[in-house]
Amino acid sequence: MHRLRLVLGLSTLALTTAAESLSANSRQQAALSYLPPFGICHGITNDAASSICPVDGASVTNQSQAREYTASDKPASSPPPEVPQPEAQSTNPRQDEPKKEPKSSSPWSRGAICRRAGKDDFCAFTHSSFNNGEGISIITSPIYFVGMISQAPLNEPASATGKKQPRTGTASTEAPYKDVAFPGKGIGLMATEPIRAGRRIMARTPAVMVDDRAFRGLRRDDLALLLAQAILALPEPHVGRFLNLSSSHDAADSAASTSQSQMDLIYKIFTTNAFKTTVKVSLPDTSAQAPASEGQEPKAEVKDIDFHSTFTEVSRLNHDCSPNLGYYFDTATLSHKVYAVKDILPGEELSVSYVDVLHPRETRQRLLQATWHFKCVCSRCGGPHSHENDDAHILAESDSRVKQINALRRELDNYNPTSSSSSASGNKVVVGSGTPAKTLLMITLYELEGAQVRIYEAYYRAALEYNGMGDATNAMIYARLCLAKGLVARGPDRPFITSMKELIEDPVRHWSWRFRLGGANPSSDAVGKGQSEDKEEGK
Repeated sequence: MHRLRLVLGLSTLALTTAAESLSANSRQQAALSYLPPFGICHGITNDAASSICPVDGASVTNQSQAREYTASDKPASSPPPEVPQPEAQSTNPRQDEPKKEPKSSSPWSRGAICRRAGKDDFCAFTHSSFNNGEGISIITSPIYFVGMISQAPLNEPASATGKKQPRTGTASTEAPYKDVAFPGKGIGLMATEPIRAGRRIMARTPAVMVDDRAFRGLRRDDLALLLAQAILALPEPHVGRFLNLSSSHDAADSAASTSQSQMDLIYKIFTTNAFKTTVKVSLPDTSAQAPASEGQEPKAEVKDIDFHSTFTEVSRLNHDCSPNLGYYFDTATLSHKVYAVKDILPGEELSVSYVDVLHPRETRQRLLQATWHFKCVCSRCGGPHSHENDDAHILAESDSRVKQINALRRELDNYNPTSSSSSASGNKVVVGSGTPAKTLLMITLYELEGAQVRIYEAYYRAALEYNGMGDATNAMIYARLCLAKGLVARGPDRPFITSMKELIEDPVRHWSWRFRLGGANPSSDAVGKGQSEDKEEGK
């Protein structure tokens, strides 16, 4: 709470630091030379988008100069403001009753200061009542923001947000875990009851989402300022949970006392705990040959846009190279859904993997140290009490299994019709060199490595290999196993999920039927549709 009070008490100073540092002369010259991007805002009638347009006193600053929006900045070519029409007089007017200003129906607000990277201005937009009052902030450009709030779940009015995404386990008596301090790791989550594989542990919406263009394009100080606006605009309980997250520099941050240090703290917490997420955004279709006719909606195209998002409770989960939880980001509800991929006993730490679990140990350690500044001591990395020299043979065996898994993936994914081999039954295999037996070896290797979070990949390939040899029953067995593991690890909207459902419905009509025996020639489109998407999402 001390940290929370300190940040809140200094937030006003932090948010005005850049503007106050400019001389009156430079600010005047910048205002005279700058024409704000009114084209973005002109013509927008969406109530929720009305808060993004420049207003008197709001400022947009790039890396070299401050640019303030004022009434005189409006381009001469812009259409004149609409002249208010006099209201019809009441039959019984009351002259002593003050006029009430119309209230905006938009639940969104925009931060007072924006920052520029390249040709885009980036601002912090906040919906404080989103998801039962949890609140959400988004740092992006105005045009992307309009595209985001035109779709569910961000397009629902403030009055409907209470029915949006119910939080799982909001009370300590409901959640199957509790906060625990783990030596050398900080605060993590520990299971308080038996948890079966496949059970959903939590589903959380983000505290803040940052457009990848802003994350990569803005200077650190500029992004820190926008993050301070975004976080401090959230409801106080959500602010407190964010500030209680760990950063990569907790020891140095504990003494932070200035407004600049507090912005740095928020920045470090965000970069330490952010997950990569992809959001569908409706943007103007720039490829349209002609503008929309009068009275018609302008054409739009939906694109997948990368964001970096922090989830205050999900971010409590510590890393393990053999995690017992899997997760995916559900774009339909903007929630991070976390499921158990193994049976978990009371007292076990709940964990996810921050990196690809099928990297060799040295690569995993290098990535973790470079990004999160810690050395992993999980069982696959030797354990907290092991000595690398004594356990070198065990660590080497683990790396050997990982190497064989990756070799098998390349071999099984080879659909080149020029290679051939013979199957155990004597039938000539005319496409590639995969066999069902090789997929069983792959499944064993995944299990030995404790890679249950990725084992759906092995089941997927087993389903294809059995179907490719004309064995529909075994193909459906492994397709079912792939769905059971893949749905909790990657979600329902993946192409490989669709492919497995099609195989179960009719193995013979599936593209893979007898393809290893020359019964089919898999096209690149068919193979691509069913790819198991081995690239793992992570922090």
